[in-house]
Parts: sequence; C-alpha cells; structure tokens
Amino acid sequence: MKKPMKKKRTKPKSNTRRARRQRLERATARYFASLSGEALEEENRLGAAMAEASSHVNFDEDCH
Repeated sequence: MKKPMKKKRTKPKSNTRRARRQRLERATARYFASLSGEALEEENRLGAAMAEASSHVNFDEDCH
C-alpha cells in the first residue's frame, strides 16, 4: 500500500510577499491613525519599554 504523497511547501512568490507586507503596512497605519492621543502615548511608552528591556537580552548566550 502506497503512502499518500505530501504536498511540498514552496516559498510564496515575491509579489505575494510584497502584497502581504503592503497589506500589513496599511493595516498598521490604519490602527495607529485610529488611536486617541492618550492611546498613542501609551503605545509609545510600551514600545520604548519593550525596546529598553530587549536591549538587556544576550541572544548569543547559551540557554540550557
């Protein structure tokens, strides 16, 4: 009895990736445009806190 063949995964074509990226960029822009001033300030505070916290991560350190 033969096993069913698995479908090979292929990378999306560059124009598909480009289209996805463009949709993501537009959605992100709409999201930030929809925020109130207070919500935008909170987003900026959260982004700054995440950037600061990630600066302390050593990605080269061996984790076991």
